[in-house]
Amino acid sequence: MNQKSAAILTIDDESLIRQSFRFYLEDCGYQVQEAENGRVGLGMIRKSLPDLVLLDLRMPEIDGLDVLQEVNEKYPDLPIIVISGTGFIGDAVEAMKRGAWSYLLKPIADFNALRYAVEQALEKARLIVENRNYRKKLEEKVRLRAQALERSNQLLRDTRMQVILRLGKASEFRDKATGRHVIRVSCYTKILANCMGFSEEDADVMALGSALHDVGKIGISDSILLKPGKLSPEEWKEMQKHCLFGRDLLTPLSIEDVEGFTGDMSGSLEGIISDSDLLQMSRIIAYSHHEHWDGSGYPEGLKGDDIPVAARIVTAVDIYDAIGSKRPYKEAFSEEKCLQIMHEASGTILDPAVVKTFFDSLDLLQQIKAKWAD
Repeated sequence: MNQKSAAILTIDDESLIRQSFRFYLEDCGYQVQEAENGRVGLGMIRKSLPDLVLLDLRMPEIDGLDVLQEVNEKYPDLPIIVISGTGFIGDAVEAMKRGAWSYLLKPIADFNALRYAVEQALEKARLIVENRNYRKKLEEKVRLRAQALERSNQLLRDTRMQVILRLGKASEFRDKATGRHVIRVSCYTKILANCMGFSEEDADVMALGSALHDVGKIGISDSILLKPGKLSPEEWKEMQKHCLFGRDLLTPLSIEDVEGFTGDMSGSLEGIISDSDLLQMSRIIAYSHHEHWDGSGYPEGLKGDDIPVAARIVTAVDIYDAIGSKRPYKEAFSEEKCLQIMHEASGTILDPAVVKTFFDSLDLLQQIKAKWAD
């Protein structure tokens, strides 16, 4: 808005005052309209919003204070300069309370004061609009950047999930197990974690981390991993190393580990070698999912609550799925037999609290088992 072409509305019940204001302000380049009282003035404001209002206080029908009240409520950015013949300080205070931008006394001896007040009010109104538009543009930029960041983060999460699930399936393929074992164990883990009171986020991390519980089998030779019969003591000892291999595979990489692969790639290696919550969870589960509640498990012989709770959950669902699935060395057990084994393992191999949650959630678990059957 060009200040010199601004539309100004004068609301005053004295015609001579309105005319004097109009003549002077039109000479200054402004467009001026007149209203003889508050009622007419409000009607003109509602019909065509001016850029500024010059307002008298004492008028018939609707006085200036009531005009101020309505305009401030409906058009808070409309600048209003009160020009009153009353010199009471109380009127000035009340006018400012109701939204007046400035207050002048009439008769005005020097119209330069009026022009200055008008120019200041219009400049303030311009800055308010400019600042609001700037904030809107800034907020829109922030919104668009936030959307782009969220899309980027979602792509990263999706890619990470794909890599983890495919790596988990790869470890299962090595011992001829179906990749659906990974899916079932992950879904079972999510259900038990939710039912045991973990947050949705923590349950998701546990479920995704459980997909890598046997990733260490990548380091076990086929002669042991695929042997149809019982393993010898030496072979069993070697087989147990898959927990160590899984832990080491999921340990954060060193700079030396990645420099040869990244070469001259731009960017920092910090993100590549960092230890995320998911990586930590996957490592814990891979290393400890063969620990037993009574301390008879491996690799460290941990007992009771010393075993990480995520590993205790995965131990239970891994056993449930393994005994109900066909393997090179065994046939699948019936569901009745599987549940009997789970009952008997409570307090020895398995955490009793996890087993209780398992049976409390059995309907949901069996739905998963049916949905992702081999």
